[in-house]
Amino acid sequence: MNITNSRKPSNCLQISKVLVTLITLIIVGVAAVFYVSLKIEQHALGEHVRESERLVRELRSQNQDLTSRIASLSSRVALRSRIDSGFVALIPVQNTAIARLTPPAVATADGVLRTAANQSVIQ
Repeated sequence: MNITNSRKPSNCLQISKVLVTLITLIIVGVAAVFYVSLKIEQHALGEHVRESERLVRELRSQNQDLTSRIASLSSRVALRSRIDSGFVALIPVQNTAIARLTPPAVATADGVLRTAANQSVIQ
């Protein structure tokens, strides 16, 4: 009698190769997710920088406009026209509002300028 082993051939998976492949794919997938999230963050920050630069340009142009407006409103001709129209009134300065300074100290006969001192401290 001819007895042959009738085992069916099977394709066995080597679990170590499957695990190595699976771990490699997981690491690559996580790295790809991090890469995509970094690119999204970079894009968002770029938009923020562009918006900030646009705002700075607008503020600079507003500042330049206001500077020229201040220059035109404070010019002698503009002030004179406001005085003539009665929008701004000029009044003379009162004597009580004027600060009077003492005349400058002069050197003594020997040509030396003395510093101020309290007479009671000197003696």
